[in-house]
Amino acid sequence: MTTTASPPRRPSPSERRARRERLSTWITIGVVLVVCAVAALGAYGMANSWWVEDAPTASADQQLPDGQSRFDQAGLDFLNRQRHATVDVVDAASAGELGLPANGDTPVETLVPLTVDVRGSGGVISFPGVSWFAIATEQDRLTALTVTPASSTTWVAIRSDLEQRAAQWGWSESDLRDLQQNVGDAGREEGVAQTFRLPATPVDGMTVTAEVSVDEGGRISLRYVFAR
Repeated sequence: MTTTASPPRRPSPSERRARRERLSTWITIGVVLVVCAVAALGAYGMANSWWVEDAPTASADQQLPDGQSRFDQAGLDFLNRQRHATVDVVDAASAGELGLPANGDTPVETLVPLTVDVRGSGGVISFPGVSWFAIATEQDRLTALTVTPASSTTWVAIRSDLEQRAAQWGWSESDLRDLQQNVGDAGREEGVAQTFRLPATPVDGMTVTAEVSVDEGGRISLRYVFAR
């Protein structure tokens, strides 16, 4: 006598739907648990990080012992955390020690506005509210620092900044009048980018130049260039 096995029972549509819902629930719970674990690990790591310290001490790969900033990733992280960068133009360490290439231009666009201290032979020139600066190197030496000050917004603000520095840095009223005339003429020539410079002048062992640029759309910007 032959016994015929009955075919397996197929689940009903409602049973299949319930199974899918249970599976989806467990997947969702698993994903939430993983996310929570990662967040907890991140919070623990941040709580024990110098990022949340009130006055973190710089490590050797973040800043040189004499306070000069470094510009590789570790150094950039630290100066953004401190909102402060120090660049010694006159007596700078080697490019390698500063985390810079031996030759080239290194632009730095900060995460937050910060103060850039420019060291000369005996003093410091401070620029608060800086969001962009650049460092030029050649043959493993720092050769120039370019800073866009916070005043680089409108011509009124730029001229006020230049006037405040003119007497100390050696620019004459005639220099400023000529610059204003050139900038005004350039602003009326749409579609043409132009840059104008005040005469290079010695300041605290450095050579300083002011550059005012007018782009194709008539927008104005100011940069100070400090060279050895």
